[in-house]
Amino acid sequence: MPPKVNIGVFSLSWPIFLQLTLTYCMGLVDIWALGRISDAAAASVGSVNTVTTFVLMMFSFMGQGGSLVYSRMIGQGKLERVRECYSVALILHVLLGVIASVVLLVEGEAIAQLLGLHGQLLSHGTTFLHIVGGSCALHSLMAMLSGVMAANGFTRGGMFAAVLTNITNIALIYVLVLSSAGPGWGVRGIALSTALATAAGLLFSAWLVFFRIRVRFRRPSSRRQWREQGLLLITFTLPTMLEPAFWQAAQITTTRIITAVGPDELAARMYTLSITNMIGMFGSALSQGLQITVGHLAGAGDMDRIRRVTRTTRLAGVAIAAALALVAGLSGGWIMDQFTDSAQVAESGRLLLWCGLLYLPGSSLIMTTASTLRAVGHVTYPAAVGILVLWGVFIPLAYVLSLPLGLAIGGIMIAMAVDENLRALLLGIRWRRVSARRKDHRGVERAQPAPVAES
Repeated sequence: MPPKVNIGVFSLSWPIFLQLTLTYCMGLVDIWALGRISDAAAASVGSVNTVTTFVLMMFSFMGQGGSLVYSRMIGQGKLERVRECYSVALILHVLLGVIASVVLLVEGEAIAQLLGLHGQLLSHGTTFLHIVGGSCALHSLMAMLSGVMAANGFTRGGMFAAVLTNITNIALIYVLVLSSAGPGWGVRGIALSTALATAAGLLFSAWLVFFRIRVRFRRPSSRRQWREQGLLLITFTLPTMLEPAFWQAAQITTTRIITAVGPDELAARMYTLSITNMIGMFGSALSQGLQITVGHLAGAGDMDRIRRVTRTTRLAGVAIAAALALVAGLSGGWIMDQFTDSAQVAESGRLLLWCGLLYLPGSSLIMTTASTLRAVGHVTYPAAVGILVLWGVFIPLAYVLSLPLGLAIGGIMIAMAVDENLRALLLGIRWRRVSARRKDHRGVERAQPAPVAES
C-alpha cells in the first residue's frame, strides 16, 4: 500500500460490520442451539461465555491496537518498519494466546464455580470453557492477521474469513448436535463446532495475508529494534486492551448480580445480549474504520480532515444505534418467542430490549470518540475514563438499584444507561479540547517516527 493512502471510513467499515455481525452470529447460533437443549444449558454457557468473551475481546482489541500502529506507519511511508512491526506482533499474539489457552484448560472448572454454577450447570459450563477456552490461541492469531489486513485497507479479508467460519460452525452444529443421525453431543458438540470453525477461519486468514494480498513480514535485525517495536506496540495496545478488560470484568460481576436476582432474568439477559451486541456492531465497525482512517491521516499530518471525518462518523453512529434500538424494542415480543417458551423469561427480555434506547446511542458515541482519540495518540484517557466510571459508578449503582432497592434487572439497565452516557459526555469534552488546541495540530503534523501515547 502506498504511503498516505486515502481510505474512507465507510468503505472500511461496512466489511468490518459484516465481519463483526457474522462473528456474533456464531454466538447467536450457539445460543439458539443451546436453547434447543434446555434453558439451563443456555444460562450456564451464557455465564461462562462472559469469561471466554473477555479473553477473546482482549485479543481483538490487541489486534486493533496493532492495526493502529501499522496504519500510522503506513501513513508516514515507513513500509520497511511496519513489516518489522508485523513480526513482533505475531510473536506477542502467539505467546499470549498459548498462555490464555493453558489457563482456561487447567482452571475451567474453578472459573465456572466462581461464577456461581453448580450441579448440571457446572458440568455444562466447564465443558464449554475447556474446549472454547482451549482454542484461544487460534483467536489470538486471527485477531493479529485481521489487524494487518485492516491496516492495509483490506477489511474485506476479515469479512470473508468470518463467512467461512460461520458456514463451518453451522454445518458442524447440525452434524454434531441437531441431526438425528449425529452423535448428539449437546454442549460439547457446540463447543467443538466453535473451535473447529475458528481453525478454518484462521487458515483462510493466513492464506489471504500471505498469498492473496501478499503482505510481507520482516524480522528486526537487532535486539534494539525488537525492543523498540515491542514497546511501541505495548504503548498503543495496552491501554486499548485495559478498558475492555475492565468492562468485561464488570460484565462478569453483573452476571453474579443477575444470578442473585433469579434464573429467569439470567436467561433473558443471555438471550437479549445477543441482540444488543449485534446492534452495537454498527458503532464498533464505524469506530474501527474511523480509527484506521484517522491513523493514516495522523501519520500524514492532516488534522483538518480528521476533524471533518470524525464529526460525520460520530453523528452517523448515534443515529444508526438509536434507530436499531427502537426496532429491537418494537420487535421484542417476536424476538423472545424465537428463543424461549417461558412467559417470565420473555417478559424480562422485552424490557431489556426497550432499555437499549437508553444506552446504545451513548455506547456508539463512546466507541467512535475513543477511536479518534487513540488514533491521534491519546490512548490513555479513554481507558482511564472507562475504568473509573465502570467501577466507580456502574457497578455500585447496579448493585444498589437491583438488589437492596428491589428494581431487579431494571435497576441494572438504569445503571448501564448512566454509565454509557456519562462516559460519552466525558470523551466528547476531551475530543473538543484536543481538536481545538493548536499544539495537538502541530503534534499530528510532525508525524513522529515513534509516537508515544499521551495521558
